[in-house]
Amino acid sequence: MSDEVTRRLPVDLPELCLALSAEADDLRWYLDLSTGDVLLLNREWDSAEHGGLSADEVESDASRFRLVPAPEPRLSVEDMTAYAHQVPDPVLKESLEMALSAAKPERRFRAVLGWLPEEQERWHRFRLGRCEARAHSWLRSLGLAPTPREPDAKPAA
Repeated sequence: MSDEVTRRLPVDLPELCLALSAEADDLRWYLDLSTGDVLLLNREWDSAEHGGLSADEVESDASRFRLVPAPEPRLSVEDMTAYAHQVPDPVLKESLEMALSAAKPERRFRAVLGWLPEEQERWHRFRLGRCEARAHSWLRSLGLAPTPREPDAKPAA
């Protein structure tokens, strides 16, 4: 996409990453293309908390709101595999790779890291980085370039 058609938008990338990775059938996340807010549309949606904006308005106004794509389940295991491949400790690397080749690999992967708080922190930073890369890619596909939100900026909706 050329620079002329890319529009800058202040987006809360961690919130967008949450939306891109939330695995629940009854959750629908939308990006407000005018404000950069990430909105969670669920049964508890209260239009009074969102400036009078109804759920129907969010769902029907495609020029302003874009449905955030549902997460692809395979991406979680792909992220774990990529992380395991770059772990420098050979024993930990082997343990993670074995966990990922077993049944319920996500649960087993978390169990391996369960007693290693520093490694858990590295994993979470790694995973956030990959999710942010996916968020940037999705935003680029919409012709958007995310800019950081002001520290005091809270969603208006």
